[in-house]
Amino acid sequence: MDAQRMTIPKSHCLKELGGQVQRCIDVDGRAFHYRTMGQGPAVVILHDSPRSSRLHLETMRGLSDLYTVYAFDTPGYGNSAPLEKPEPAIADFAAALSAAIETLGLRGVPLYATHTSAKIALEYAARFAEPARLILDGLSTPQSAPDLAFIERYMRPMRLDDDGGYLAVEWTRMRDMVRWFPWFLREPDKRMPIDAPTDEWLSDYAIDFLSAGPHYSSAYAAAMRYDPMAALRDVACPTLIAARSDDVLYPHLDFVPVEENPALTVERLPADRSAWLHWLKQSLRVENDASVSRSGRVPLPARTACFVDLPHGQMLVHRRGEGTDTPLLILDAPTTLQARRWQELFSERPTLVPELPGFGESSPLPSPSLKAAVDALALMLDGLAIESVDLLASGFATPLAATLAHHHPDRVRSVTLDGCFQLGDSAAGEFAERLCPQFPFDGLAGAHLHRYWHMLRDMSANWPWHSGDADTRRRDEPILSAPELHQALLGILKQPARYGDIARAGCLVRTAERYPAFPQPALLFHRAGDPAHAGAPALQAGLPNAEIRERPARWDDAARLVRELLDGHAAAQENAQ
Repeated sequence: MDAQRMTIPKSHCLKELGGQVQRCIDVDGRAFHYRTMGQGPAVVILHDSPRSSRLHLETMRGLSDLYTVYAFDTPGYGNSAPLEKPEPAIADFAAALSAAIETLGLRGVPLYATHTSAKIALEYAARFAEPARLILDGLSTPQSAPDLAFIERYMRPMRLDDDGGYLAVEWTRMRDMVRWFPWFLREPDKRMPIDAPTDEWLSDYAIDFLSAGPHYSSAYAAAMRYDPMAALRDVACPTLIAARSDDVLYPHLDFVPVEENPALTVERLPADRSAWLHWLKQSLRVENDASVSRSGRVPLPARTACFVDLPHGQMLVHRRGEGTDTPLLILDAPTTLQARRWQELFSERPTLVPELPGFGESSPLPSPSLKAAVDALALMLDGLAIESVDLLASGFATPLAATLAHHHPDRVRSVTLDGCFQLGDSAAGEFAERLCPQFPFDGLAGAHLHRYWHMLRDMSANWPWHSGDADTRRRDEPILSAPELHQALLGILKQPARYGDIARAGCLVRTAERYPAFPQPALLFHRAGDPAHAGAPALQAGLPNAEIRERPARWDDAARLVRELLDGHAAAQENAQ
């Protein structure tokens, strides 16, 4: 594939991303996510809970003229997989931080951390390795044993429910967390002296809050249980503990044991953010610093999520499974809801589920089209050093799959299409416009969350989802479980204006070009009376090597038929060799 066939230069990619690049590494078998930006000596910055590295995008831009900034996601937050412990301690998070720093070759670089992560960074510096400088911005130094009843109440778990009621509950808690401290004591003297957040801030906070989901309390509660005094007395690297005057932890500066450890320094900062950023720039400087920007390539994870660099930006690919089988590339649009279900059902083989351009963390295409998306997928496979795949596509990604098989017959061994649809040219424009709406952000009540949630549920119940007519009822088993819907919802919230780009592109292609012919063996699912499968018979008639099968209502039964097809191709390939 000639990369110049893509329509956007790499420099534009960095502009669209605000200069940041996202990466995932494998840390003890878990995906560990970080963002990086800038040039110069390397520094690592950590976020508070329940935020992610998304919190630091503005800070990264402010530091990027002097430093190569690495902003990590704490395990269980943002895009980092959680620790596999029911109640992890700060020492566990510090060990994970140490492993990530070692993997990236960042041992010894200056380290900045705030609130929850200040305790993680302190424990890391005291017990694992010494950064050139440690900056702790807002460190809780309680003077009594932790109040376990308070922690339990403050850290009430986020419990997803299939009805979506948790969205209202958590939106209210999220709003209260930026009004009162603690959030559950709604009293005048508990009101924090801060301005009401903007819609932009609320939107980013909601993404991080919901991304943490059931793991919301893991690092947060661990920080409340952790007593930092022993580590403050033991840490040997230059350690600066600071807070702004509007920080609820500002009074805790009085309890830092500076008289017991000459490595400790305290600074009291004004509330002004511009002054704070200038302070941080200066504080991260290390005299006679010999470190350089860590720009070396880190190997892509083999079995966890990874970001692949493309000419137009980046694509996030969820990788699962082991073995030497031909990988199964699973496509879905406008979300990954069905694709992630398929991936669970094929856990015994290597699978790839890309977040298509414009959805979730994947950069949107400048001019979305099936051909541009096909080029991006081919380059993604190049980036992962994958020569060929079996292809499985659902719903509005089926035109993309057919187009990929048509243009790259040498890279696609077999094709399974689950949901070939019919759509006349005259109706395509209005249909595409209604298919993937952007609901107005509601900073007051979070109503947009509920609208997207019910849109996702309706996508499993009707075709098209926005029609309530009796003849639009789906016959397949619907996906209505909260964890699956929750992940799809998050992908939409990250790019509400672009999540439907590829689904719309498949609808807007002329009927005669929507499903181009391809030579590979194909399985086409059809289900009589289900409008989402109405196009399968006509497509089969135009393909040289396709069979049509009744789509079982249950997902596991459908997976069994796909597995039989894949095993048959593998056996035929082995016999041919």
